[in-house]
Amino acid sequence: MTDPSGQNRLLSRQEMIDIFVRHRVASPFPGDWESIFRGSGYEFWSLREMVAGDSVRSVDWKATAKTGRHYVREYLAESGFNLMILCDISQSVAFGRKALLQANIATALAFAAAKTNNGCGLILFADDVRACIPPRMGWDHFRRVADALLNAVPVACPTTDLNRALARLVTELPESLTFILSDFLYPFESRFSFRAPPGPQRHEVRAIQVLETSEVALPPGSEGLLRLRDSETGETRMLDLSRWAQYNADMKKRLAAIREQVNRAGIELLRLTPADNFITEINAFMR
Repeated sequence: MTDPSGQNRLLSRQEMIDIFVRHRVASPFPGDWESIFRGSGYEFWSLREMVAGDSVRSVDWKATAKTGRHYVREYLAESGFNLMILCDISQSVAFGRKALLQANIATALAFAAAKTNNGCGLILFADDVRACIPPRMGWDHFRRVADALLNAVPVACPTTDLNRALARLVTELPESLTFILSDFLYPFESRFSFRAPPGPQRHEVRAIQVLETSEVALPPGSEGLLRLRDSETGETRMLDLSRWAQYNADMKKRLAAIREQVNRAGIELLRLTPADNFITEINAFMR
């Protein structure tokens, strides 16, 4: 760990569940969650040009008179929202501290939703959807989500298919703020687009790429040979640590390509490692 005092260490899964469930500490995220969905609330959000299907009642006549084109007013939805967590449990996430970091993040997100009386749900995925808990409110439901995270077992599979989880989200679940937790170290081309359409949208999706620190970069001056085994395919190869500069350059390109790939689907991405304070980073990301 990077913090010798242990103050920023990752909690074990059991410690984490004990703290959240038994003590109900203050929400790890300051302030209440706000709805990010545009709807029929009262807080003004923005103006946009009118499209087919918009109600005449939402036309902003002042803007229309000034521009000669019809504009409608959008508002933040007045109700709460559902939080969905899509959590990768493929074998590759078991490398290092990634699974533990994912569990810490997912439980903190679920707790924040429960604390602010919003619904929370969970999808565990690998090569397919392995578990799906639709969003609901309340502490009993939070415990159900926390138990699923606590008992999640890494799945050995040759491929990871995020699209199957996204299909379940899009076709079966209510509108939500969705966080995808995964290392994204697999081929992925989204079959779905979450770019904001002209009108209200169904899901707002964010991605959190969880990596071990060594997957981002090796320390300068590294030496020696390291045998690596692909936990999903079983393939082994030797890594020459003295080539750390080339490794770091290659990983920088690969991670940039992953970000671009995810962004193409209209999904913003935050990268986290066990060295990061994930609460601070996620708050800044959402702001």
